[in-house]
Amino acid sequence: MGDRSAGGAGSDAAAGAPEAWAEAVVAGLAGAKAAERALGEALRPAMSLKEEKAQRRAEAVRAAAMGLGAAGCASAAGVSERLLASWRAEDPVFDAALSTARSLAHVHDVVPDVATNPAVLKVALDAILRGVPFIEAGALVGVKRDTFYRLRRGNPQLGALFGAAQNLRRRGASPGRKRKAGLKGYRLVRLDASESPGTDPDA
Repeated sequence: MGDRSAGGAGSDAAAGAPEAWAEAVVAGLAGAKAAERALGEALRPAMSLKEEKAQRRAEAVRAAAMGLGAAGCASAAGVSERLLASWRAEDPVFDAALSTARSLAHVHDVVPDVATNPAVLKVALDAILRGVPFIEAGALVGVKRDTFYRLRRGNPQLGALFGAAQNLRRRGASPGRKRKAGLKGYRLVRLDASESPGTDPDA
């Protein structure tokens, strides 16, 4: 019918052919990340460490507003929990922003449920696309191992999305990159022009 919404058509596609639908959705997520990286590259060397940190902190605050904890906020920002904790310790304003965002989620009953909250699901899928193992991706968004497996088995759309993310990651990752999956050892290394080479890039 001509008056059917795009969302309804997408829902029908997910129900009728979840694998093909999921592959298209996950490819879109991966493409958006690639475009984001390309924009960053286009602005270098003009974009300084300060701007990059500001972008990552904004992603962490957004994740906190969705009710995610420290692990989920760090994953959304693309940094380790250790680095996120360091930023909070050194910047009281950022720390307050994260706390306020979490309070906002609590007051408005925003539940970080991967099965009902698209922003939380995106954090999990992005983590899988980076090479984070399936179970660890669930832990990042606060889902226990057994619950995460049940979600995958019990919801065809979620199962297809997780499978598509894993398949795309496997196709795009070399053996060496697979061993380095996740966020371990992440560091921001570019310096502002005004910073000396001896400055700690994590500071």
